Amino acid sequence: MRLHHLLRRAPTIRQWLALLLAAFIVPAAVAVVTLFLHVYERERAGVERANLDVARALMQAIDRELASAEAAMQALATSNNLDDANLQAFYRQATEVLHSRPGNVLLLLDDNLRQVVNTHVPYGMPLPPHGDPVELRRIIKRGRPAVSNLYVGPTVARLLTSVDVPVLRGGRVVYVLSMQYFGERLGAILERQHIPAQVGATIYDGGGRIVWRDRGSSADVGGHAGPALAAALPRETEGIVHDTGADGRSEVVMFSRSALSNWAVAIALRRTDLNAALWDALAWIGLGALALFALGLGLMRRIGVRIERSMRGLVQAATALGYGEPVLRPVAHVREAQELGQALVQASALLRERTTQRDEAERAERTLRDTNRAIERSEAFLRGIFEQTPDGVLLVDAACSVTRANAQAERLFGHTAGALAGMPLDALLFETGGGAASVCERVRATSLRHGLDGNVPLHGRRRDGSTFPADAMANPLRERALVILTVRDMTESRAQQDALRHALDDKNTLLKELYHRVKNNLQLIVSLFNLQVRTVSEPQARQALVEAASRVRAMALVHERLYQSGNLASIRLDTFMAELCEQLARAASAAQRGIAVHVEVPPLEVGLDIAVPLGLLLNELVTNSLKHGFPDGRGGHVLVRAERGGENVRLIVSDDGVGLAPGLNRTSPATLGLKLVSALSEQMRASFVLDNRAPREGGGVVAALEFRVTGQAPPAAARGAAAAAGAVPNDGDDRTT
Repeated sequence: MRLHHLLRRAPTIRQWLALLLAAFIVPAAVAVVTLFLHVYERERAGVERANLDVARALMQAIDRELASAEAAMQALATSNNLDDANLQAFYRQATEVLHSRPGNVLLLLDDNLRQVVNTHVPYGMPLPPHGDPVELRRIIKRGRPAVSNLYVGPTVARLLTSVDVPVLRGGRVVYVLSMQYFGERLGAILERQHIPAQVGATIYDGGGRIVWRDRGSSADVGGHAGPALAAALPRETEGIVHDTGADGRSEVVMFSRSALSNWAVAIALRRTDLNAALWDALAWIGLGALALFALGLGLMRRIGVRIERSMRGLVQAATALGYGEPVLRPVAHVREAQELGQALVQASALLRERTTQRDEAERAERTLRDTNRAIERSEAFLRGIFEQTPDGVLLVDAACSVTRANAQAERLFGHTAGALAGMPLDALLFETGGGAASVCERVRATSLRHGLDGNVPLHGRRRDGSTFPADAMANPLRERALVILTVRDMTESRAQQDALRHALDDKNTLLKELYHRVKNNLQLIVSLFNLQVRTVSEPQARQALVEAASRVRAMALVHERLYQSGNLASIRLDTFMAELCEQLARAASAAQRGIAVHVEVPPLEVGLDIAVPLGLLLNELVTNSLKHGFPDGRGGHVLVRAERGGENVRLIVSDDGVGLAPGLNRTSPATLGLKLVSALSEQMRASFVLDNRAPREGGGVVAALEFRVTGQAPPAAARGAAAAAGAVPNDGDDRTT
C-alpha cells in the first residue's frame, strides 16, 4: 500500500533510488560476497593440497633417478679394471654403462682430484681439474656418496650436477666416481608427468638454485628461487608459500624437499590461473546471485518505465529547444521532471527572441568579413606566385618599360629592390643570334600572336655590365595593356648541354677505338692460327686450326664493320654477309674449283647481338658447303639468301652439291659444327632446319634459320663462347652442320 501511494505521489528520483538500495541491492550484495569468499577459500585450499601432492611425487621420481645412478656407480666401483689400473678398459666399461643413460657424463678422479677418465672426451686427451673440488674433498673425507649442487663442468662449460660415489680399497678412498647430469636430463622426468600447462614445475638444488624448469630453457639453469621460497627451503621439508615469479606476477608455490639429496621440487601456480581454476565452483554461486538480482530488476523495470517516460519527454523538449523549435510542456511522472519541463518552455520563448536579434547582426558581420578575407587571400596568392617563382618576372608596359619586377628578377640583373621599375627592356635584354629586331619589338609583336618564341638567343645585362645567356618567354596581359616577361638564367643549363655534347663525342671516339682494337686483336689471333698451321703436320689438327681462324675472322669482320659504321651500334647485313662469303670462297679456292657463291641479302641493319652469332653461324654453313658439298672436283653453286617479314628474318644457305650423308641431320651425333650451330641458334632464339633438297630442285643441302631482329634479350657472349669451346672436335668425315 505504501509503495502504491509513493507511485501515485510521483516521488523524486533520489527517493526511488534510496528505496531500491534499501530493499534489494545492499542485502543481496552482502550475501553474495560472503558466499563467494567462503567457497573461494575452500576450493583454493583443495587446489594447493593437490599441487603439493604433485610436488611430492615429482621429488620422489627424481630421488629414484639419483638413487639409480648411485647404484649403477656403486656396481661400477667394483670393477677389476680399477684394481689393475687399466683405465682404458675402464673407459670402455663406463661408456657401455652410459648406453642406458644417454645424455649423462661419467668421470673418474684420483685421490688428488685429478680427472683420469671423462666419457665426454676421447680417452687419452688432456683433462682439466674437476669443477667442484670442495664437494669432492668432503666425499673423500666422509667416504659416503652424495649429490652435488650446481657447478660449471670444465669440459662442457655448462652448469650441471653430479652424483658422486667414493671407490674404497682397503678402507681408503682411491678414486671418486662422478655421474654428471645436465638439467634437461632431469627435466625429462618432469615432462613424463604431464604437468598441466598452467602449472610450472621447477627443480632446485640444495642451495636454492634452479637445476631445470618445466617448459623452460638452458638459460633458466642457475637462477635462484624467489625470496619467500628461498627462505622456506632450508627450514621445512614441504609447504606452501606466496612468492613473486620471474615476470613479477604473484604466485602460489607448493614445494617438497628430499632428505636424500636436499633437493626440492616446487610447483608454481599464478594467482590468476588459480582464480581461473576456481571459477567453475564459483559459477553456480554467480548464477544464484544473478537470479536474485533478476527479481530485483523486475521491480526496477516497473519503476524505471515511469522514470524513462519522464526523461523521454524532457529529451524531446530539450531537442526542440536546441533546434529553435517551439517547446511543448512534456508529460512527466516525476516531480523534478515536471519542474524542468516548465523551465524548458520558458527558456524556449526567450531563446527565440534573442536568436532573431543575434542572427541579423551576425549575418551582416559575416558577409563583410568573408568578402575581406576573399580579397586578402586572392592578393596574397597572386603576390606569392609573383615573388616566389624561381624565374625572374617583369611586367612591361606598351612603351617597353618595366613597371614591376619580382625579387628574383632584381637578383638576376644585380639591381636593388625597386630599381628595375621604369628601366627600358632593351637595357636589360638583347638578342645575340644576329637578328636585327630588338627585344622590345619582339615583345610588342607578342601581343598579336599570343606568345614569344622561347628559342630566340638572348643575353641579359647586369648592373655591373656583365652578361649571361638568358631565355625569355612573353605573354600578354590584355586587361591592363601589359606583357608578362619571364626571364631565366641559362648559364648552368648551357654548360650542362656542352658537357653532355663533349661526353657523347668522347664516348663515340672511345667506342670506335674499342671496336678497332677488338678487330685488330682478332686479326692477330687469326695470324697466330695461320702461323700455327704451318708448324702442324697432322691434317686433322691443321684443319681444326684453319676452321678456328675462319670463325675468328668472321667476328673480326663484325667489329670492323661496326667502327666503320656511322652510329657504332649496328652494321649493314648485306655488305657484311657479302664480304664474309667472299672471304670464305677465297679461302676455299671456290673459283678455282668451279664453285660460285651468290649472296642475295636486302639492305638491313642489325646490332652486335645479332651480327656476331649470325656471322659465326653463316661461317659454319658456307664453309660446310664448300668443304663437303663438292668432292672430287665437282663444281656447283652456293646461294646465301635473306628475306625479311616484319620483325623476322629468314636466312637460307643452300647448295647443289652431293647433299647430306644418309642418316645425317641436326639430331645426328654432335660434332663441333653441329654443337656450334645449335648453340648459336639457341642464343639468337632462332629456329633452325637442315635437310637435303629434293632431286627436282637440283639436289644438295638447304639450311634455314629464322630469327627476330628486334625485341631480343641481350646475348650471353660468354655462354656462346663456352658452348663452342666445349664442343667435340670435328673429325672431318661428314657434313658438320
